[in-house]
Amino acid sequence: MVHLNSGSSLKYPIKFIEGKNRRVFLSGEAYFSVTKDAKHPFIVNAKDLNVKVYGTKFNVSAYSEDTLTDVVLVEGSVGMYANNETSNKGTILIPGTKGSFNRVNQNISSENVDTLIYTSWMDGGLFFRKMTFKNIAKKLERHYNKKIIISNTQLENEIFNANFKDEPIENVLGYLKESFSINYTIENDTIYIN
Repeated sequence: MVHLNSGSSLKYPIKFIEGKNRRVFLSGEAYFSVTKDAKHPFIVNAKDLNVKVYGTKFNVSAYSEDTLTDVVLVEGSVGMYANNETSNKGTILIPGTKGSFNRVNQNISSENVDTLIYTSWMDGGLFFRKMTFKNIAKKLERHYNKKIIISNTQLENEIFNANFKDEPIENVLGYLKESFSINYTIENDTIYIN
C-alpha cells in the first residue's frame, strides 16, 4: 500500500514479473507499507538512491529540488544504497531511524528521529523541526498548491520549529505573523513573504 504526498508520482509495472525484484520509481514523497516476500524483493528507486525493503512501513522523501533524499523507517527493516552500488554495500535502518542520502556527495547518514514528524502529512499535518524558512516555504507550496515568493533573503536561512494540523494556509500564515513577525500578502495563488 502506498500513500503519495502532494507533488509526487509513482511509476510501477502493470504486473510484477515472477522471479524478479518488485521495483517502483518514486518522484516526491510517499509512505509505503510492504509485505515481505523473500523471493521477490521490493525496491524503491528514488533518483540516485535505491531502498531495498524487507517487509516494513517507511516514508521516502525524494523531491527533485531537495539535496537530500530521506528515508524514515517506522517498522521493519530497509536498506539504502546508491544506484552505482549493490544492496550489500548499503546502510541498513532500524525502526525510529532516518537515513539521509546526499545526492551531491553520494553519502548516506542516519539518525534517530520521531517518525511522527515525517509521516504526519498523511493526516494533513505539517511538522517543521530545525528547518530553514526556505525549506518550510517549499513544503507549504506543495501542501497548499500555492506559489510562495520570499523577498527577505536573510529570512530564507532562519531556522524554525513549528507544527500544524490540517489547517487552511491563512491560519498557518497568521501564526507565522503573530509568532515571528513575518509579514505576507496573498494575491490569487501567490503568497509574498516580506
